Amino acid sequence: SLGGYEIVKLLTVSKTVSTMAINAFEGWLVDMLAEDIARVIENYLVNGTGSSQPQGVETAGTWDSTNSVTVAAASSLTAANVQALIGLLPGGYDRNAKFLMSKKTLFTDFMPLQDNSKSNIVRSEGNTYHIYGYPVLLSDYVTAHEAYLGDFKKIVGNLSQNITVDASVESGFRSNSIDYRGAAIFDSKVALGEAFVKLVKTVSGS
Repeated sequence: SLGGYEIVKLLTVSKTVSTMAINAFEGWLVDMLAEDIARVIENYLVNGTGSSQPQGVETAGTWDSTNSVTVAAASSLTAANVQALIGLLPGGYDRNAKFLMSKKTLFTDFMPLQDNSKSNIVRSEGNTYHIYGYPVLLSDYVTAHEAYLGDFKKIVGNLSQNITVDASVESGFRSNSIDYRGAAIFDSKVALGEAFVKLVKTVSGS
């Protein structure tokens, strides 16, 4: 059951900018507001609590030894830790499973890892990365030194209202500017929490 939460972003531009060729200006304006709203939605899909806001993967379940791997601050992340995480994911979700982490976590924590045969566990082709064959999704909204593995089709989202753009000249009368408001209605929920597992590399002081 999905509801709807408003996402609103405001962009103020001078009337001088608005005199650009109309097609160029409208395209730039829509792109700016759409990107801002997309970043809000991305954050919800990762960190949303599901309480008065959309739900994301971080609240897919209660993280414990049955569905997560925690590496102590005094220890280093190893390929064995990653293998243990993969082993925790139920086989039924394996076919569509992907890793999710920040770019920093991928390059600082996972890239150096090698298996027993001294082969890198991360394979890359251009800007595409795989860990033990699982595709890697990157998001700056994932906490550093943390990673998720799961079937992200088990998070259901609904953009019940497409992005709308409205303009107002009233608030910018003195500054000769125009306010443009982008708004959308979105909700998401984790349909099956068991479809996700989590890895945490504890850092000193946390």
